[in-house]
Amino acid sequence: MENEAEKKFFRLKHIIPRNLSAVSVSASAIQPVNQPTASVNAPEEFIFKMTYGNVAAKIWGPPDGHPVFALHGWLDNAGSFDTLIPLLPQNLRIVAVDTAGHGFSDPFPPDIAYNFVDSVLAIERLARHFKWDKFSIIGHSLGGAMGMLFAGTFPEKVDKLVCLDVVRVIPTKTETIDLRLRKAVNKLLKIENAILAGPEKPMSYEMAVERSVTGTFGSLDEKACDILFKRGLRKVAEDGYVFSRDRRLLAAPLSFIAKEHQLFLAHKVTADVLVIKFSEGPYFETPEDYEEHIEALKTKSKRVRYVQVEGMHHTHLTNPASVAPIISDFFKGL
Repeated sequence: MENEAEKKFFRLKHIIPRNLSAVSVSASAIQPVNQPTASVNAPEEFIFKMTYGNVAAKIWGPPDGHPVFALHGWLDNAGSFDTLIPLLPQNLRIVAVDTAGHGFSDPFPPDIAYNFVDSVLAIERLARHFKWDKFSIIGHSLGGAMGMLFAGTFPEKVDKLVCLDVVRVIPTKTETIDLRLRKAVNKLLKIENAILAGPEKPMSYEMAVERSVTGTFGSLDEKACDILFKRGLRKVAEDGYVFSRDRRLLAAPLSFIAKEHQLFLAHKVTADVLVIKFSEGPYFETPEDYEEHIEALKTKSKRVRYVQVEGMHHTHLTNPASVAPIISDFFKGL
């Protein structure tokens, strides 16, 4: 895009909310640095040693609780679940992870680009560390999309999948794959040059809040920013801050997966599935596309629910009481 107005128009074209029926649809390469003893109200910080650096996590709940991974959205961090998890059943052992380059987790090495299909590999690494043969996934936005991919790739390992304000990864269209690749490469090289030129210019805390609220079109408020900034903002000077996330994430090709491939994987999912769509959150596809994916999930899944809740993209963080009872009911009987 040539100017900021065009950039904003491009973004708006892709996040205009649409209505979808609110009716429910039935249907060890890693080493831990510390040993967690978390309770549901007092999470334990946990660090995993990877070959390229550390991955950080917050672990909630009793050690013998039902295993759950909580995966945050793009450019967020594990703090995204801080207000929601305390409202969920206390028999859940929830590992909320900072994905690579987010929060307290180390970035990928220089010249190694991000592609969030890598999250499928990361989930399996962590599952093998914990010796979790079967577990659940709660994912928001990109985290939910990655959970959906994992549940289709390893259906025998996932018993329950909760997707917050997402159904699947935005499919890549064959007729635009060249444009997407070209854009990703050019943007990444531009960011790499900026990194080589020097550190980011510090901003005030108030400016960081303003940028986050504006950048999410009001989905985040000041209180939500305070929570995310505990892991997502770094002080570099007196009254000067920078976002802790890797700048290269802004150019990350979130996925290059065709619709047909995702539908094929949806037919493989055996987990119970709960999709909670926020009414004012983004729809990156038509409601008909979402419904097609939901129908595909019912091929082998014995329980598929689609529920719409009032709110914006980060409602699970800003108004957790509106979604916690739905999720808690979904986990009944464990």
